[in-house]
Amino acid sequence: MKCPKCGKDLPDNAANCKKCGTIFKENKGNAEMDAYLKKEKEKAAKKNAKLKNKKTVNKGLVIGIVAAVAVISVALVLLFHFDIIGSRNPNRVEEKGPLDIEYTFEVDEDDSIVMKFGDVEISEDEYEFFYRQSYSTLRNSAQLSFKDYMGKKLGAEFDESKDYYSEYYQEYAQANPNTFDFTRPIDRQIVMAVDSETGKEISWQDYIRNDAINSMLAYRVKFELAREMDLELTDDVRLQVYDHIEGLRSAVREGGYPTLDEYLKILFGEACDEEFFKNELIREYMATKYDTEINARLMSEYSEQEIKSAYDADYKNYDFADLYVYEAKGDDAKAVADKIASESVNLDAFTNSISANVGNGADKETYPAVPKYYIDSNYSKEAGEWAFDKARKQNDVGVFKTQNGYTVVLVNTPVYSKGECVSYREIVFNKSDANGKSYEGEELAKIEKKAKDIYDEWDDGDANEATFTYFAMAESQGSTASAGGLNAGKVSTEMTDGAVKDWLLSAERKAGDTEIVETDEAYTILYYISGYDHYWNYTIRAEKASKAADEKMTETKEKSYSISYSEEVIDDVESSFISRISKIYLGIESK
Repeated sequence: MKCPKCGKDLPDNAANCKKCGTIFKENKGNAEMDAYLKKEKEKAAKKNAKLKNKKTVNKGLVIGIVAAVAVISVALVLLFHFDIIGSRNPNRVEEKGPLDIEYTFEVDEDDSIVMKFGDVEISEDEYEFFYRQSYSTLRNSAQLSFKDYMGKKLGAEFDESKDYYSEYYQEYAQANPNTFDFTRPIDRQIVMAVDSETGKEISWQDYIRNDAINSMLAYRVKFELAREMDLELTDDVRLQVYDHIEGLRSAVREGGYPTLDEYLKILFGEACDEEFFKNELIREYMATKYDTEINARLMSEYSEQEIKSAYDADYKNYDFADLYVYEAKGDDAKAVADKIASESVNLDAFTNSISANVGNGADKETYPAVPKYYIDSNYSKEAGEWAFDKARKQNDVGVFKTQNGYTVVLVNTPVYSKGECVSYREIVFNKSDANGKSYEGEELAKIEKKAKDIYDEWDDGDANEATFTYFAMAESQGSTASAGGLNAGKVSTEMTDGAVKDWLLSAERKAGDTEIVETDEAYTILYYISGYDHYWNYTIRAEKASKAADEKMTETKEKSYSISYSEEVIDDVESSFISRISKIYLGIESK
């Protein structure tokens, strides 16, 4: 099927469009959620009774994996195997109170301990979970890279269902040294990996080991820092966990496995059942919550003068420009580029010169509101430095040597700062159905009432950002629903809804303000987080906050989490992992 709004190809049973956010299916009733909650409450009661007579071991308590730039979700590893995304938008629970997902993690006394982070012991079961996750991520990435290579090589003749490995893999490997061979066992790889920190070659087995250990260590550090901030397991986290697990359960069923437990055990080891995996998801989302909270707090700590000084010292990397670019190639590239530049007194002359000197089929590249790093990486740093200098004027032209030839750059609008921006959350209730048909009369009144009911329920409860995030995930029909309705650093010039823009940019606006705003397209509940006079103000604060958070992470690691393990023990347990992995993925026994 295709999305009726944006045309994206989707599975026939898709519940919503992942590109534009259009909802195709609405969940009827909440029986499944209620049954799930009842089951969780019963588990919680049993665990609480058990813990009264047994000391809880906290050494196994960990938090989710969050990298500095991107989060690698264990759930996404699972979803990759089926190329399917489960329904993201379950019904909100009607009963009052939080979703009762318990968060208890105990280490069995007879677990085999294979390493330590400081005084925290890591069991073989836990290590196998992360080791297999690291392998799955690496293998999936290698497969996608080879697929992308073949798609570019064969073009329209490329057939996704065909196996090109035997015919083209050696050619691909020569063009991509240090690539992981996804058809060979980990311990039989000839080509070596490259350590990202040292640049030295290491075995793929060591590469996967390092990745697994670093992931587990990130859990421990995030948990330590989250405890210091007194972060709680709130409804938004509970809903994300429920949503992920139910989506996975559906994907696993369609993939031919009778139960989620069965598939989890195959992929991550015998210890990984649904309860084990649920706790890992809870910790991951708690880690994400920590990152969001710590960055928000740190961003507010810098003075306006401090941020302005940082901008003045490096404005080129925070401003934008409107540029036109033509790249000449071939033996006469320099002469052609110089000729075009000499004739380009304005944009029309630039366009005409390209046609006259190269041919009518040639065309310029248009880059409105482009940042410097894009020109640096796609053309040359010299072109970027020149184009983003404040000395530039409209219709200035420059010629620069690039990897593929010589590039002519014409300045249409010299460097400028994007105006004020805001961070906010939204819960969107569309005034039209999935096919774009507008609601009228009683149907429209129901949409308006639902928006008001959700707002009242939020306002009558805790009325904070965490609960707003929960309602955005559970109820919003907007494209930001999966992110809790978050719009971070949204620039005013990019806002299309006038009423929303006016409310957000009001001089009276302050943190925590909330309102239902009606537009031609929707009823939208808005939650105001913060505002910034320029986009660079937001960007610099975000960069500084991220750097400070990383430094805090490093400090905590060095202080409390030194890594220790026996090479002999680790080699032994990894051999058993590799044997099982090779059999599952490759159908062969590893020696």
